[in-house]
Amino acid sequence: MSQPSPSTDIRRDLVALLPRLRRFAMTLTGDASDADQLVRGAAMRAIQKSHHWKGEGRLENWLFSIMRTIWSDEARKRRKAEPAGTDAGSAPERKKTASAVLSMPEGLASAFLLTDVEGFTCQEAATILGIPADQLAARLCAARLGLSSLNAVTTERRA
Repeated sequence: MSQPSPSTDIRRDLVALLPRLRRFAMTLTGDASDADQLVRGAAMRAIQKSHHWKGEGRLENWLFSIMRTIWSDEARKRRKAEPAGTDAGSAPERKKTASAVLSMPEGLASAFLLTDVEGFTCQEAATILGIPADQLAARLCAARLGLSSLNAVTTERRA
């Protein structure tokens, strides 16, 4: 009887992490189709590079880092190819909040999602994003302030 290869274990664990990876991808891309493509690319790279995974630390940290690296590389290519443009739509309360998170400046949405939604520590999130912990804390503070000001405006409109 053959032993399962490490890539088999990564594939199994990868499936369980797909919803979390997609949420993170949405904060990076702001678009469902692009997020799906990013998750697919990260999953393929993780499977191809599974021999690098030593089983130390958390697999999701490694996967989130792979995704961030792919996104950074693609963003660099896009900046060279075309000017950037953003568009955020709005809908009911949940969609407004999601839209607010996704329309945050680059880095804020990812910092918010990794710590406040996914439950990573600030140090883990900083490692995933490839930034110092104090920079992550500043981004997190700005993201939270932005969301709280949105909530204040919504509350004022209801009054």
